[in-house]
Amino acid sequence: MKPARTASPRRPTLKDKKREETRGRLVAAAKRLFAEYGYDDVPVTEIAREAGVTHSMINVYFGGKAGLVYEIVRENNEPQYLASKRISEEDRPALDRLADLLLFWARSDGADPRVLAIMESFSWVWPPELEMENAADRARFIELVAGLIREAQHRGEVSSTAAPGSAADAVFAIYTWGLRGIVFERMSPEHCHAGIMEQVRSLLGGPRPRVP
Repeated sequence: MKPARTASPRRPTLKDKKREETRGRLVAAAKRLFAEYGYDDVPVTEIAREAGVTHSMINVYFGGKAGLVYEIVRENNEPQYLASKRISEEDRPALDRLADLLLFWARSDGADPRVLAIMESFSWVWPPELEMENAADRARFIELVAGLIREAQHRGEVSSTAAPGSAADAVFAIYTWGLRGIVFERMSPEHCHAGIMEQVRSLLGGPRPRVP
């Protein structure tokens, strides 16, 4: 019996290449302008002019200005994930690594409170396909938390008997809610992190008592 043929990947067309080039120019232009003037002071018409296209292309490719910001943030996910993975693999108590991991996230996500607010609000209205993409990416970060909780339970650092996956989802929810202070109360990431860790430790519990 002859082996079944696998479908060959579709060769990118000239139209595909032009689309990616346009997307790339818009993202690059937005990065430059946002860095210099901030999100609020840069209209989509200026971004489009900088990229050499009509401003309607921002809606076509990104669904609006917020979608363009999301694309910029998404590009930073991979280096942020690699840095997160390095923290999770250090040779220290698992709970300490979890605290440092959440602090790293808070500092990264809270670097620009305006962008943080835009992304939080945009996440409730973006299209289903974008939610699926983001959920898959988000799952990688949550799995790092689950791994640290699993290790902390194994080492007796925490007394929680919750399933690591469910506990990681709860930790991520605590983290997300805990960042609101950056947006609404102008708190520092470090201040928000202290409150987040207080709730995380309460969720996971303290060290298991030793059996005499």
